[in-house]
Formats: sequence, C-alpha cells, structure tokens
Amino acid sequence: MRGNFVQLTFFLLYLLSVAPSADAQQQQTYYVYDGKNLRVTYGSAAQADYLEWQIWLYQESVHIPRYGAGLPYSRWGLIQGRSAEGVMKQLKAFQSFERAFLNFFGSGTWGPNTFLNPLGPIATASDEGKKQPSEESYLGQLNYRIQRVIATVQPSLENNEKNGLALPVKDYFDRIRGSVQQVAAIYSQLVRVQPQLHFVDNQIARARTAVEEAESNVPKITAVLPNVKLPTNHAWMSHEEWAGSDGIIIIKIEVTEGRRTVLVEQTWTGGDGSMTGTVALTTIPYENIGNVALEPPLRDHDDAWTVRVESAGGSFPETWSSPERKTAKGVFRAVNYKTTKSVVYLAFTSRAEAHDAYAYFRYHQELGR
Repeated sequence: MRGNFVQLTFFLLYLLSVAPSADAQQQQTYYVYDGKNLRVTYGSAAQADYLEWQIWLYQESVHIPRYGAGLPYSRWGLIQGRSAEGVMKQLKAFQSFERAFLNFFGSGTWGPNTFLNPLGPIATASDEGKKQPSEESYLGQLNYRIQRVIATVQPSLENNEKNGLALPVKDYFDRIRGSVQQVAAIYSQLVRVQPQLHFVDNQIARARTAVEEAESNVPKITAVLPNVKLPTNHAWMSHEEWAGSDGIIIIKIEVTEGRRTVLVEQTWTGGDGSMTGTVALTTIPYENIGNVALEPPLRDHDDAWTVRVESAGGSFPETWSSPERKTAKGVFRAVNYKTTKSVVYLAFTSRAEAHDAYAYFRYHQELGR
C-alpha cells in the first residue's frame, strides 16, 4: 500500500509539472470569426496573421456552445484594433475605469452595458467593417480621445474618498461613462455586414459632441476631485535651505495653508548678518498656480531637488520685512515693503520630500481650476 501511494504521488506531481496552468491556457487561446462562424483557436494570438482584432462585449456572461449562432447579434458593444495586444490593452483600460467608477459611486451605478463580460480577442477573417474607412477613422479618433479622458480622470476616483463634494461631479462622470459606452456600441453597428451608414454617421456625430463635452468637463472634475493624491507626510513643509557662495546663509522655509492659498515664508539667518531676521512671505492662490515642475539635481555633486511653482497669470504677492541689522560692514536700516514674483523655488536634499512638495502643489493647482 505504501509503495502504491508513493507511485501515485509521483504520478500526480508529474501531471502537475507538465500540465499548463489555467493562465497559460488562456493566454494561448483566441477566436477566429469568418462572418458566420466563431471558432476557438489554440496558439499565440501575437503570432497569428490577422489584421483586424475585436473584443465583443455583453451585458451578461455568455457560453459559446449555447449561444454561438447569436453571439454577433446579442453583443451590446465592441472594441476594435489592429492587434490582439491592442484590443486587450483597451479592454483592460475600460475595465479598470469601470471598476474605479463602481468602487467610488457604488454598485449599480454603471448600468447594464458593462466591459466586465467580454469575449476575445477575436481575429476577424471577413469583410465586416472594411468598406467604411471614413466612419472607422472618425470613430477611431473618438475612441482615442475618450481613452485619454478616462486616463486623466480615473485617478480622481482612486485618490479621493466619496463625500458630499463628489455629488456635483457625478453628472460629469456619467457623461464620460456614456461616451465610452456610446463609442463601443457604434463600433458594433459599424462592423455589420450591411451597416446602416446614415444611422452610424448620426451616432458618430452625437458621440463627437459627447466626447468634446467630456473633455471640457475634465478641469471641472479635477477642481473638486484632484487626480493627484495629496501627500500624507508634511515633513517637507518645514525645512531649511542654504545660500551664499560659502553656503553659510540658512533660510528656514515654512509652508502653511490659508483660505484657498498656500503661504511660503522664508526667514534668513547666518552669513555676515546682513540678511539676519529678514522674512519674505509669498502668497500663492490656488487659482493662480500655473506650471509645477520637479527638477532633479543639475550636477553630480549637487544633491538639491527643486520644485518650481509658476504663476498662471500675473504674479504672486510677496511682502518683505527686516529689522535693523548691524554688521562689520555697517548698519542696515529696517525695511518693510510689498512686491511680487512670478516663480517660487523650493529646494530639498531629500528626493522623497521634493516629490511630496510637488504632489502638494499639483493637488492645489487642480483645486484652483
């Protein structure tokens, strides 16, 4: 008995070692559609010699042997591309957006036309959709544009918590969702053997308007739900910088928040004393934050990471104040005046703190839109 058990164990281990995993089998399977029949093909889709690839989309999961004849007619939408990899990449992007949408707004908010019940990749070996190059080109442009929109706004769903502020943007997200679904539905109509081109052209025109509206709503979304995640580490908001040719002037930086503004206060000490006690306070309104850049060290021996914050228009208000200062060179009288500046620079020796500062200003930049 013990010998039989050992032999059985080795046999099972052998089967496990030679049998492909479920993931491997799935990766080596695709479909071929000739206009009438859909057949499963085992092999690498990347090496298959087909110029048109599709993903068929269904409201509910489908079973090929049971619904094989009616599959092209029961789908609600379709994804089309020049390679299996391309259509699968699009599918994953749409699925990721749908899951983020559902996670943020709740189950049942997406509607029946889901990307979560796909069939594919499918190589097309028929003349479907090959006689309407103009419509296909227009639709491809809209598909590319709506993918850019969802890539831009999806972080707003992932980086924020649902709260009362999310309610005003629900309609904007619904319009984006509708545009994504609309483009996929038109693709399904376009690849019919005899598509109703007048109907398709009207649908493309409506989709173009919807996509343009979705693009224009992106700043409205990020003004409520920034797509940059606000850093949780505040260590960067209080740090020191060094200035002067000898590097002995110390500038203490304090960053705080006002009412829809960021306040950057710089206080000088050290050096020959001519700047000691000088305080510069720069006010950066959210709505006036323009380009925000993160610049790495310029030279190998320079370890300073710089965050550059530019004004969107005009300049940032700034006040300077200094007490009377006595140095070896003489006496500097007290000053107190107002000025402006168009760019604020913050230098960090820590790369992590620089990244936190960059994310912070990008976050408030979007709040100001």
